[in-house]
Amino acid sequence: MGFNQKLSEKLREKAEETDLLPEELVIEAMFKGLGEELDPKRLVEHYQALSDKYLEDAKEFLSKGDLVQASEKLWGAVALAVKSVAANRGLKLEKHGSLWEFIDRLSEESGDEDVVTFFSGANALHRNFYENEMTKRAIEITAKNIEKLIAKLKEVK
Repeated sequence: MGFNQKLSEKLREKAEETDLLPEELVIEAMFKGLGEELDPKRLVEHYQALSDKYLEDAKEFLSKGDLVQASEKLWGAVALAVKSVAANRGLKLEKHGSLWEFIDRLSEESGDEDVVTFFSGANALHRNFYENEMTKRAIEITAKNIEKLIAKLKEVK
């Protein structure tokens, strides 16, 4: 096992342990290493940019038939979009349960139950990354709802 593969494995393990995405760990480590605090506005920008990138990556994986990677990238896109809204409010969501609590709050604030429904679909995709049980059609349908959810989240202040 080469150095990059070992590093990637360690990063993935730490991400699972902390309930963060690997890219979030890299961003935090980079700022800590520089002795800088991560400005909340910059964090919002990082989360939004990564969310957009993950959504594009998911489409590419889906077109290639890589359902496992498409599932995880779609989940990542949603998780980061939610974290972006939270960061914009000065909150940092670090645990999976805190994502659910925040989604519930957003749904209640807006009166939009689709926010919870669409997030639930994203959560199923996160599980699919480990279980690989969903069909391509199911993932494609869920992906459409995820795009709707991300669009809704971009409108939230």
